[in-house]
Amino acid sequence: MRFHAKLIVTLLLLVQIVVVFSGETPKWFSDLVYNCRNAHDLIVDDEIVSELYQTITSVALKYDLDPLLITAMIRVETEFRNVIGIAGELGMMQIKRETAQLVARKFGLKEPDDGWLTLLWDYRLNIEYGALYLKYLLEKSDGNVVKALEWYNGGSFKTEYARSVMNSYKELISDTTANRGG
Repeated sequence: MRFHAKLIVTLLLLVQIVVVFSGETPKWFSDLVYNCRNAHDLIVDDEIVSELYQTITSVALKYDLDPLLITAMIRVETEFRNVIGIAGELGMMQIKRETAQLVARKFGLKEPDDGWLTLLWDYRLNIEYGALYLKYLLEKSDGNVVKALEWYNGGSFKTEYARSVMNSYKELISDTTANRGG
């Protein structure tokens, strides 16, 4: 029975990925990225938005993760900005060098040619490492998303962080359901 439940969940996730993240960049995603980046006076254009959308889509599909969850995490972590956190976390998904090294060992990846600081500016690599770390934590927590999010943050505000991501996630699900086509 457990196998069948996992199969159903996987199929539902794939259907959601295809429906939500297929074709052109949907308006809800474009609006989200434009609003976040404009609030910080950062450069944003259709090319950046499209590249972010395609990166999240491909990483989610590649690692069997929900693209809306990854989007919600980026929204809460950095509002789609390449920043350095107060504890040295890097990029849109706020990955520490030590975390990136753990992910590399766990998933057989190598250190970027230009070093781990690359995670600050290369959002594609940053999103991939962040997604893989989330995948690792989801496996470690037996699929408990809230627990995985708390571990992802790990700080004194981990419960608030998990709650914020889950609220953003639910909002994105609602937005995409209400605006299926765009």
